[in-house]
Order: sequence, then structure tokens, then C-alpha cells
Amino acid sequence: MIRLHGGGPKAGTVAVEDGRAREVTASINKQARDEGTPIAVRHVCRACAERMRAVGVVQYVVSDLGQGEPVYATDLAAEQIAELQVTLGEGPAVDTLTEERPMIAVDLTMPSPWPMFAQAAVEAGVRAVFAFPLQMGSIAVGVLEIYRTVPGDFTTVEYRDALLYSDAAMSLLLEHVGDVPSSAEHNLFAGGFGSRWDLVHQATGVISVQLRSGLSEAFLRLRGHAFLTGRGLADIAEDVIEGRLRFDAEDC
Repeated sequence: MIRLHGGGPKAGTVAVEDGRAREVTASINKQARDEGTPIAVRHVCRACAERMRAVGVVQYVVSDLGQGEPVYATDLAAEQIAELQVTLGEGPAVDTLTEERPMIAVDLTMPSPWPMFAQAAVEAGVRAVFAFPLQMGSIAVGVLEIYRTVPGDFTTVEYRDALLYSDAAMSLLLEHVGDVPSSAEHNLFAGGFGSRWDLVHQATGVISVQLRSGLSEAFLRLRGHAFLTGRGLADIAEDVIEGRLRFDAEDC
């Protein structure tokens, strides 16, 4: 079990309650210490990427719409793959939240339950994906997703480490529930999707008004347009907010 302590003006630390967790927690603490900031989501993801020999790591949390929303990605490629999952409504993270259990794809070139996602991920250089739920009791409230450039399964030790990083990510969320950051460096999701995803939220509200529909339907229409045009959700959202794109009920 990992419990995070990130409050105060100095870099946060992780309290260790499991002998095996020492190296994992030390890697997270080092990320925060090197920045001189409290522990945030980015430190967990970056430490996980280094230790797990991953090309990218993404953390998702469940949004008000009940769907997984990416809050941090370690690099641009991981960010694009995560956004694609949301757009398509398919992928390991999507199913991890739905089924509340890990989803593993050790070779995305093999037949997959997520054909569109798998093709795009392989084109981006990803060959294996490991998605782990962030559990609050029996409910999954987020996902930690790990990408590798080579096919193959984790070792037993690597699975243990991946679960420890997932535990750390969940503990961090629990510790900061309801927090209002006093500065940018104290923002749990600083350095993440941030303003780009704020555009998606705003555009969903605008589309809801245009369609006189609920937010879920509006978000579905936004995703559909992004998929059909091959553009990013945030790019479509900006067009909606700036009035360059309008959704009409008769187009449904």
C-alpha cells in the first residue's frame, strides 16, 4: 500500500507501508524532489514510464459525464493516443473503466477487441498496452495506462510495480479530493491536458444548448465530428467556441 503526502510548500514525499514499494515510492519522490514541488500526477506517470521502460504513460479520471477523461500524458504521442480513445469510445482504458479490471494487449498487431484503436496505436509506434483501474473500493474512478514500443507481457515483478504505481495514483487523488490549488505548482494535474480539455468541456456545453440536449448527447456529437473529420477533440472544440462550427438538431 502506498499513501502519498504532498502538502506544504516543499516537495512532497510518499509514505511507504510495503517493503516492495520502496523503490517505486523513491522514484516518485525523486521526480517531485528534482522539481522542488509537491507530488502531482505527472510525477507518478513519469516515474512509472522510467521504471516500466514505457514509451508513454497516461492517467485518466472519470468525468462528470461518467466517462474516462485523460488528465496527464507523459508525451505528445501518448496524449494523442489517449485522446483517440476518448474520440473512438474504444480502447483498453475505456474497457478498464467499464469492467473495472485490468486490460492488457501484449501485441496490438494481433486481432484486437479495439481494431480502430489498435491500428492507430501501432501507427504511432505502440505495440503493447497495459491499463490498470484506479479503485475506490469496488468502483473504478480512473485508469493508469502504460504504453510500450515492443510486444510482450510484463514480468511478475513488473505487474507488481504497475499495481503499486496505480495505487500511488489513486492515493494521490484521494488525498486531494476537493482541493483548490493555491498556485499552479500545487495543481494536482499541472502539466497535463489542462486548458485543452477545458475547451472540450466548454464546447460540450455550447453544443448542448445548440441541440437542446443533455451533455452526454452533446459530447457524443463532438466525438463523432472529431472522428469523421480526423481532427482532435480540442481543435473541434475551439471551432465550436469561436463560432466557426455549429451543431444542428436536424443533422442528427
